[in-house]
Formats: sequence, C-alpha cells, structure tokens
Amino acid sequence: MVRVEKTAVGPWALRRGFLAAPEVVQQGRLIVESQALQWGLAEETVQNAVLVASELLTNAVRATPGRPVSLRLALAGDGLRVEVWDTSPARPKASAPDLSMPEMPVPDDVPDPGGWGLGIVEFLSEEHGVRAEFEGKSVWALLKAEFRRPG
Repeated sequence: MVRVEKTAVGPWALRRGFLAAPEVVQQGRLIVESQALQWGLAEETVQNAVLVASELLTNAVRATPGRPVSLRLALAGDGLRVEVWDTSPARPKASAPDLSMPEMPVPDDVPDPGGWGLGIVEFLSEEHGVRAEFEGKSVWALLKAEFRRPG
C-alpha cells in the first residue's frame, strides 16, 4: 500500500513498505517517478530522485534480503527528501567501482560488482546521510526540488 499524506510539519509525504527483494528496486523507481510527476517536479528533479531511490533501495535489498524496508519521499521548503529505511544497523560504506577491463568474455548472468551507488547519491544530492532509527537505519538524500514551468 502506498500512503500519500500531508504531515503536521507541512510537506507532502509518501511512504511505502516492502520486503527486500530485487524487484523492489524497479517498483520503487516507478513509485518515485509517478509521485514526483504528480507533485509537478521538473524532469531533471524526477530523474535524479528516481536514480537516488534506486541506489538506496539496491543497498537496502543487498543488506537485508527478505526483511522489511521502507521507501519515503517528502516534499518541503528545503527540497525533496528521499529516504530508505532497513533493518540493518550497519552504515553503508562507499566503495570504489571496479573499472578494470575483463580479459575474457563475461557471462550475462554475472552480478554487477557495484561500487557506484553512494557516489551517485552524493553527486545528485544537496545533502545526504544516515541515522539510526527503529531497529535499523534510514539512509537519506535531500535533492534540490525544481518544478515544471507552466505552459
């Protein structure tokens, strides 16, 4: 169930809970895109929010497979906040992506080595961080919220 609500402090907010599985990332991308467009955000803001949510959800799914995770969006005066909560108390760690060229063909079913996620979040956000929260943690990013021009 997706809940969209006006909170006591003013921003429009959305919260969606999942069980951590690979398909959650695509579901989260679609939810973020749909909601950001409904709020009238500009295309660049929408795409940045989708990418940030995708990276945060991917990290949560990898850290807590089969456990509860939650996607949250909030639109307020300071921008668009994208958050993902999961049950792991471990803080995510940035890693360097593997940029080496393979010396042999790589099969299509080999998992992506990763390493780009937190760098992408840092690049696209005004601020980002992690906070301990209810038997786990929330990883968040604050994006500049630009709106579509009328017309």
